This record gives sequence, structure tokens and C-alpha cells, in this order.
Amino acid sequence: MNETRRLFLLSALTGLAGTASLAFAPALAGAALPIRSATEVLRAVAAAQPALSYHAAGPGDGRPIVLARSPGDSIDNYTEIASLLAAQGYFVLLPTPRDAAAAALGQDLLAFIDSLHIPEAVFIGVGQGAQAARAAASHRRTRVIGLVLADGGNTPTTVPTIGLAASATAQQFADAAITLARQGKWRT
Repeated sequence: MNETRRLFLLSALTGLAGTASLAFAPALAGAALPIRSATEVLRAVAAAQPALSYHAAGPGDGRPIVLARSPGDSIDNYTEIASLLAAQGYFVLLPTPRDAAAAALGQDLLAFIDSLHIPEAVFIGVGQGAQAARAAASHRRTRVIGLVLADGGNTPTTVPTIGLAASATAQQFADAAITLARQGKWRT
């Protein structure tokens, strides 16, 4: 997608962001993502068919960390992790997954970071989100700095991986992601 069309879509969604912020206000109350403007509430990118929407927190120039959610998984489960990481200067992205197999969701994650011109990221996933993150790493190892996985199966991976219990605290997930981000070999 050319830059002009991408900017048009983003600006068009800015108008919808006010409405979207009302829809997400209950989900973001209390342990809210640190949102500085309406454009951070909802953004859309041409990642795959159909275009994905996502939530973002933290500085855009921070190291990217992608929270890979399972289809139907509530954003409420990720706001505390996102807030902790954003407070440490990381650029946290929460794409909205489609209902598909883990391999397809892994491709979606790669297309998602491609659409944002992000060369690599740390991925956090639980359940099917963990399987999708593992699939992304299997397909394009150089794009994945590290994986923080809970309930993602026991298949070995070729990237640094920290396994956690699904019951781990938000702080444990954030600490694991920070460890991988600091130890990672970033190209950028």
C-alpha cells in the first residue's frame, strides 16, 4: 500500500477513534494503557486480508513488543502487561487476530509488523496467541527477537524463548519480555 493511501486510512480512522475510545473506555478503565491521543486508541493497517486493527502504547521509537492474542481473547487480559512495558519505553502492539489456525495467525503477525515497517519484535503469547507467535518464529526466525510463551505447546524453537505458566503475573510477562529485548540482537 502506498504511503498516501496508508496515511489517508489512518487519518480517516482518527475520526472513528473518538467513537472507538467510547467503546473501549470500560476495557481500558483502571489498568488502562497509557493513551496520549485518540489516534492511539484505534489504528488500522493493511496487514493481510482483511486489514487488521490494533491498539498501541508507549513511544513509537521504542523497541517493539507484540502481544499475540488468541481470537476472542479480551484486551483486558493484556492492558496491565502493555502498561508495564510502555512505562519502560517499549512500543507495545496488540493486534486484533482473526479466527484462523495458528499457522495462518503466525503469517498475520509477520504481515502486521511488515505493514508497520517493523523489522523485528519480541512476541508475547498465551494459548493460541503463543502458537501463532511460535509459528511466526518458525516461518521467519530473523524477524523474532524472542518469545514469551504460555500454553504454546512444547515444540522447540530456534529463537530465545521464555516459557511461563498461563497464570503468571503481568509483571512476570513484562520482565521476561524485557529480558529478551535487552539480550536480543536487534538490526535496528
